[in-house]
Amino acid sequence: MKNAAVHFAIALTALVACGAAEELAPKWGGTGFPALLASAAYFASKRRAAPALLYALAAGAAEDALSSLPAATSASFFAAAALCVRASRVNSILWFPLWCVFQGWLWIWLGGAAGNVFTRMLAAIPLSLATFAATAYALAWLDGKAGADED
Repeated sequence: MKNAAVHFAIALTALVACGAAEELAPKWGGTGFPALLASAAYFASKRRAAPALLYALAAGAAEDALSSLPAATSASFFAAAALCVRASRVNSILWFPLWCVFQGWLWIWLGGAAGNVFTRMLAAIPLSLATFAATAYALAWLDGKAGADED
């Protein structure tokens, strides 16, 4: 029971902090820093399936709200991405190309999105690599400090 409360507190802290980071960080090349997607990938690789999927849906809903996207545009992608990360058993940092795929996802569903999709994908590569690495490091540090998964 203690671990569930600690995991919930870490997830809530990550959701608020990553949402704030996405909103306050500058946009570069038509795209921003994918902190919410990076945190969803981290939790998908480190937590059980149900909490990871719930976090991915919450992070996607937060992305929709912060970006003024239609309901479930990001939430559906984040949930599918979390399932892929979970099924692959690969480190969450290696999933940084998901942000490029997400730019294509937005282009498919929102044809009039600002900027060229290929320019956004090109800008998304270094941004997502840096963000996925920094988010995984910060969340691993937070897990360690909070004593997550200790008996």
